Amino acid sequence: MQYLKNLLSSRPTLLRSLDIAYSATLLPLLFFIKLPILFFLLLVLVLLLIGKKPTAVTLTAVALAGAAAIFFSLYGSFNFAGLSRLKLFVELMIYLLLIAIALQRLTEEVNFYLKISPLLLLATTLFFFYSLPMLIYLLAEVFILITMLVWQVMQTDLDRSLRVASKLYIASLPIVILFFIFFPRISFEHASYGFKGDLVHRSGHDGLMHLDNNALLVPSQRIVMEVGFKEKIPSAGQLYFRGSVLYQKTDRIWRPLNASLYPSLPDLPTGEMTGYKVTLYPTNKRWIYLLDTPLMLPEKAQLDFHLQSTMPEPLKETFLYNAGSLLQSSYKSPLPATLEKIALDYDHKSDPRTQALANDIRSRFNGPRQRLEAVRSFFRGQKLTYTLKPKPFDLNNSTDSFLFDQREGYCVHFAAAFATLARMVGIPSRIVTGYRPDGSDSLGNYLIVRESDAHAWVEVYLDEKWHRVESTAFAGAIIGDTEQTGGADIDRGEKTRWKQLNLYLHYLRYQIDTWILEYSSLSQKKLFSYLKTDTLFLLKFISAFLLLLALLILALYLLSRSKCRDRIQCILQTLLEALEKQGLPKRQGESHNRYFSRIEQSAQIPLSAVNRLYHQLRYQKTVEPETLQRFNEEVRSVKKSLK
Repeated sequence: MQYLKNLLSSRPTLLRSLDIAYSATLLPLLFFIKLPILFFLLLVLVLLLIGKKPTAVTLTAVALAGAAAIFFSLYGSFNFAGLSRLKLFVELMIYLLLIAIALQRLTEEVNFYLKISPLLLLATTLFFFYSLPMLIYLLAEVFILITMLVWQVMQTDLDRSLRVASKLYIASLPIVILFFIFFPRISFEHASYGFKGDLVHRSGHDGLMHLDNNALLVPSQRIVMEVGFKEKIPSAGQLYFRGSVLYQKTDRIWRPLNASLYPSLPDLPTGEMTGYKVTLYPTNKRWIYLLDTPLMLPEKAQLDFHLQSTMPEPLKETFLYNAGSLLQSSYKSPLPATLEKIALDYDHKSDPRTQALANDIRSRFNGPRQRLEAVRSFFRGQKLTYTLKPKPFDLNNSTDSFLFDQREGYCVHFAAAFATLARMVGIPSRIVTGYRPDGSDSLGNYLIVRESDAHAWVEVYLDEKWHRVESTAFAGAIIGDTEQTGGADIDRGEKTRWKQLNLYLHYLRYQIDTWILEYSSLSQKKLFSYLKTDTLFLLKFISAFLLLLALLILALYLLSRSKCRDRIQCILQTLLEALEKQGLPKRQGESHNRYFSRIEQSAQIPLSAVNRLYHQLRYQKTVEPETLQRFNEEVRSVKKSLK
């Protein structure tokens, strides 16, 4: 335990300072290094706690243990594909660095390599980690390294070292900010290591639409994605984030088609594109979500004939992408005969009442538009109810059960019934699932999309175009915790103060992600463009920087103020600081009397009068102004002689 006592001593040795620096810089790396390396580090820690200097045999055994730990940690990783992965080699270099540090530290001999090792560990942290918590920890990590350096150089108490380190840290911030602005970070592929609080697989969308107990009902408030628009947020009627497109109903489940059956894209329209940036949290699914009608996709994303956007692999990490869409509810597309047949298919053996209704509509109206309007009128006239807790359905005749018996349900039931009836009257239709937020979770151009915003709507084919139909808009009543008929399946109610605060916190984190964690050369060009063209933005930028400088100067002033509690101690403290700058610090536990006597004898500095007056003032019952003045003059005289 003597090791721990020394580690916390007020005036540490160089080794103890390095140990604290290692502890701070190694902590983030513990989140991704493999188990064998962790056992190796535990072995080294035990040897350090024992406190005995290792022999050559011990060091050899430790080196072999480290080599074995690397072997078992990376066994199987060095295949042909793995050789092209830079992160694998960085991980190997970290393991080699840790073994070298351990061997050198066990010898208790400090060399240049051991001194710079904390900086090397810090550099690897910058390479691997990408999150807001890690950014905060990194700032604390740099402060710890500065404190350890000051503590070692000054050889003073921890409180004094912290004050000096704080002043250095604060004074460097304007320079750091300028370097940050003019020298953007290098963009690496996002690693999955580090603080993984946000890396929780989340989704209210699995690409299917169930009509049984597994129906699309996800009232969770977990965030699925965050969207930042280049301009203002579109209206709620345009916020349809498209996911999977469903054509076939089998086993009470609506399913998508095989995308490879229709490889070509439709002729997408042209017009003014709405740009936005999405932070999509891990879903373990291949879908990414774009507003209708998508025109610009992220790299490697694929857009198929049905306007489904997917990635080659499931999203197991947070995915950031830029996109652009033409916000409209219809688009022109050819309808191959095979696809038309599928889009008109329904189960002729079920839902007899709905089929009878469809036959009546077909007999009374010839044109598809008239038939579609008849379907709309029927839905409006049925006085359907929107609720998250509908009564059980007859799953063998789900459309009949919804339209004529229960007459209540949520987006899944509305969409399935509308698409089925539309097909029965001869109108090709399909179901689209994705997300449809109502815009209440927004601030400025920032929008939050939650699992509870999972939604399903219908598209019908008329005049060579697919047209969106918001089927839940036909609900005549709402029951339970719902607030809208045209989108999200849960009512968030009136915003509370806590929710508003939570929204501001999310917005702040999003801005930090956008302008700090993701600051690249493109972000720099965008910033400089704003500064050149937008005078108001330039004034705000300069004002913010000047305000930051003012706050930092104020902080430096407060830290520079003396902490002395009385006039005598304040005067004496200035002398102690002057002597310390001369390399004559006061030793731990040393009294002022012995300290002044030692310095007077060793350095030939006249401190007898200062010593006598100090103790006279300190121990007399009342402080005489004349004595205090003479004490102040003696201290000034000694300080002047030191210059």
